[in-house]
Amino acid sequence: MRIAIYSDVHGNLTALQTVLADIKKQAPDLIAFAGDLCLMGARPRACLELARSETDIFVYGNTDEAIHTPPQMPDDVTEAQQKQWQTFLDAAVWTHEKLGTENVDWLARLPFSQRIGPTAVPSDDLLIVHANPLDVNRMIAPTDEFQQEVLGEVQWPENDWDIRPLLESTTAGIIAFGHLHVPNVRRWGKITLANISSVNLPSDGDNRAKYGLLTWRKEEGWTVEKQLVAYNTHQEREVLSFIKPPNWEYLRDSLPK
Repeated sequence: MRIAIYSDVHGNLTALQTVLADIKKQAPDLIAFAGDLCLMGARPRACLELARSETDIFVYGNTDEAIHTPPQMPDDVTEAQQKQWQTFLDAAVWTHEKLGTENVDWLARLPFSQRIGPTAVPSDDLLIVHANPLDVNRMIAPTDEFQQEVLGEVQWPENDWDIRPLLESTTAGIIAFGHLHVPNVRRWGKITLANISSVNLPSDGDNRAKYGLLTWRKEEGWTVEKQLVAYNTHQEREVLSFIKPPNWEYLRDSLPK
């Protein structure tokens, strides 16, 4: 059994088209999406329609939820945080309008998780979520050692970022997720944690689109391959400059020239 899992498209149609074309070459048994499809990009509707036509199973992410149920701004935010919240909320409203009612309703019906069992044993199961097995917001961060090596600093110290409450009730043997746009695979007890990263807006300094290819073999269990796909970032920059969604200049400048 081979399953391709991609996540965090954030409205980048050029990257999504390239990733799905690459996935087709791999000929997986199943294609799964792990959340955050439309928000923070120029072509949310086209991304949703393409994903629906070429993906087998979905889960929703925090930005998918924000489109149909915008979060409330906390009372105790700083002025700078208030501006960030407002930009996010403006993007959610704009994306909602571009998607239309039928597509927003479809997003609202997506499940929180998907579970795939290659055997009758629960500890062999693959659990697909957006961020963690309990909610769509709290991150499962890489180890301190990985962060130092790949990111050049420890941004989420393990001592301050306790993931035990997020995982201790999980019976699956492997969890695949996105949310934090940094690809990595680690062990936590008997569970494999596979961050399959993001199609868009990378946080690891590598501007290629990313997805994961997971393979089940009876003798080995689950293995995880990180897939890196270069795409036409210039084209997506041009689209952002033409359509001008909220925060388009930041989004454009986040893509390499």
